Amino acid sequence: MTNFSPRLEDSKDDQLWQLINQSSPHYGSLASDELTRRALNKLQETIKTFNDQSSKQTDKLVGLTWWIVGLTVAMLAGLIIQIILAL
Repeated sequence: MTNFSPRLEDSKDDQLWQLINQSSPHYGSLASDELTRRALNKLQETIKTFNDQSSKQTDKLVGLTWWIVGLTVAMLAGLIIQIILAL
């Protein structure tokens, strides 16, 4: 066993919190930076997932809007035909 700590990237969150709370300021700040990096990576993944789902939902809403436009045009055409037949 060596006196050197494992790489911060390979450490678990609990180990990093222990470094923050018990070690020298240098190792504590490095561990804090690593925890921040992990949190930001998770946040980026969450944002990407949200954007993908949001894009799918937007595409569905655009399609639904075009269906409504088509049905409205069909109703107007039917109304015009009824008016012509009534005259």
